Amino acid sequence: FPGLEMTEEQKEGAFSNFSISKGTVQLLQARGVTYLFPVQVKTFDPVYSGKDVIAQARTGTGKTFSFAIPLIEKLQGDSQERRRGRSPKVLVLCPTRELANQVAKDFKDITRQLTVACFYGGTPYNGQIDLMRSGIDILVGTPGRIKDHLQSGKLDLTKVKHVVLDEVDQMLDMGFAEQVEDILRVAYKKDSEDNPQTLLFSATCPHWVYDVARKYMKSRYEQIDLIGKRTQKAATTVEHLAIECHWSQRAAVIGDVIQVYSGSHGRTIVFCETKKEANELALNASIKQDCQSLHGDIPQKQREITLKGFRNGTFKVLVATNVAARGLDIPEVDLVVQSSPPKDVESYIHRSGRTGRAGRTGICICFYQRKEEHQLRYVEQKAGITFKRVGVPTATDIIKASSKDAIRCLDSVPETAIEYFRESARLLIQEKGPVNALAAALAHISGATSIEQRSLLNSDAGFVTMILRCSEEINNMSYAWRRLRDLLGDDVDRKVNRMCFLKGKMVSFFCIFAAEWEDSKQWRLCVATELPELVESQRGGGNGGGNGRSFSSSRNGRRGSSGRNRFRSRGQKRSFDRAFDR
Repeated sequence: FPGLEMTEEQKEGAFSNFSISKGTVQLLQARGVTYLFPVQVKTFDPVYSGKDVIAQARTGTGKTFSFAIPLIEKLQGDSQERRRGRSPKVLVLCPTRELANQVAKDFKDITRQLTVACFYGGTPYNGQIDLMRSGIDILVGTPGRIKDHLQSGKLDLTKVKHVVLDEVDQMLDMGFAEQVEDILRVAYKKDSEDNPQTLLFSATCPHWVYDVARKYMKSRYEQIDLIGKRTQKAATTVEHLAIECHWSQRAAVIGDVIQVYSGSHGRTIVFCETKKEANELALNASIKQDCQSLHGDIPQKQREITLKGFRNGTFKVLVATNVAARGLDIPEVDLVVQSSPPKDVESYIHRSGRTGRAGRTGICICFYQRKEEHQLRYVEQKAGITFKRVGVPTATDIIKASSKDAIRCLDSVPETAIEYFRESARLLIQEKGPVNALAAALAHISGATSIEQRSLLNSDAGFVTMILRCSEEINNMSYAWRRLRDLLGDDVDRKVNRMCFLKGKMVSFFCIFAAEWEDSKQWRLCVATELPELVESQRGGGNGGGNGRSFSSSRNGRRGSSGRNRFRSRGQKRSFDRAFDR
């Protein structure tokens, strides 16, 4: 652009620096690509020159075009006649149907000369057989369907010159390794330098991947790592937050989180561990936005319709299993929610990478129970990130976000529709007054007619988070409990939930209702509006005060020896007009 100074990244990735044809440049620009991203810069020449490559780069950095652009330029520069019935020169294997579809689309978007086909399960065989009869240049697919066509004798892979394994760590894992081996055996000979060019790409490449991959790679190959061993492996454009929440409260809290962090107009993906959980959460009334689920039990046609609807903005919340975690490039996802810490770090990296793509920023929020704290720390250590522990959205947060959404909705109401409601509006203003009438209307539009107060520490319903400040350093938790008992009476155990030290030896505790309290010179009580920074040793879920009196060793970390939650049934639903009572 004239008059605008180019960044170093733009200068390095300028199309003129690479062997890219004018036609391909125009098609890239039509896709909104004006220069090559760093991973594309690093891989273009090795791929174009025919070298074997293992490439690792963070999610959302443009890995698909890293192999698609040079391979297309390579094939389009080949003067060989493209006869009917020709077998593919490029084979791209992907772990999921959705990713295969997307990779095929990326290829199709930047070539008009080559035939790109996509084969995966859940679709008719006949259409794919017709494509093979016509001739294919680039074949993208999942291992299961590719293997079916090989076994039936319909597909010929003996002339394949370039093989790509996308999300290679998953492709070479136990679930796919045997199928991949069966497919590639057709095109590869042991220790032959005449084997096809092999290109392996992923955001996560554990050490075992390099060991397994050697059987397909030539003796000399290019290793490109844009992450490194000691740097953050998750996307740097994503903020990572964590909320402690018992599983029984999770659905309601996720609804509040989506409302505050994404709203009715942003896109959110919620990841669940099981198909059952995804179905139940998608139907939960706590999520006010239009919501659909995506997982392996849903028919392929419906999965494609669901993804298309989410991309187009037909609905704003997608609840999915790992089907949507790998490689999918859905534009402008504002928020990713993980309903629990995943079992492996690679899953967290790929899931969180659905937001913060192509230079945009995003937020990933991971829910966890107290007993899962160690899993969070493991993810932090292996992914090179630090979770910011935050409390659940407060009543004030929810109301502000809901009001903002409701006001934005008013902008879309046409003038012609407003005319029909003017008389009713006048009567309502006369009856309630302009401010009260509009406030009630906004509350109803936003769905925020009732707000549930929750603990900032563990998300339990019905608790108000209080901070007890002392003018002197408190040496142990039992001292704070004794002071509370003096001021609130012997039944303090029924009123107070969990207590722990804050940084600086203050104390945070949770009450079922606002207690009668008078501040003194030494002690002062106030409502917490956000989760303060806790003393680090207490995050692990051990005993809280050092003498065992403030926390029991029971599984839920509640005070008392029985380990039962005596407060859950006492939670109160707070009405809209009482949301700010405290």
